[in-house]
Amino acid sequence: MARQIITGTLFTGVGQATGFTRMDWAREAFQARVGIDPFPGTVNLRIDDEEAQAGWVRVRASAGIVIQPPRSDWCNARCYRARIAGSIEAAIVLPEIGGYPKDQVELIAPVGVRAALGIADGDRVSIEVEIDD
Repeated sequence: MARQIITGTLFTGVGQATGFTRMDWAREAFQARVGIDPFPGTVNLRIDDEEAQAGWVRVRASAGIVIQPPRSDWCNARCYRARIAGSIEAAIVLPEIGGYPKDQVELIAPVGVRAALGIADGDRVSIEVEIDD
């Protein structure tokens, strides 16, 4: 197992993840597959420099942990275990849909990350991601 460090800029997403992370099937899948009962919503990072972008490409090229929804008209997602700011266990959730922004990293965590770390939009945040060699 290799580790990849990625740093991005915190930003507020569109708000859809709060409902998604509260769905029973999603919570159960995240707990079973990545060991996280997610706090409602996600943490969004914009990958805005070349070094971080190269790291994100490397992560996306690895298999990850597949999350399959109960309905065929919903998209699969790949997850990657991660740690936010060296202290909060988390997982990247990468929806397998066309048009998903290539410079966006979306993470779930068991706590409200913004409050736990005292961070706000525009702050730089580093994550350490577990990937297959």
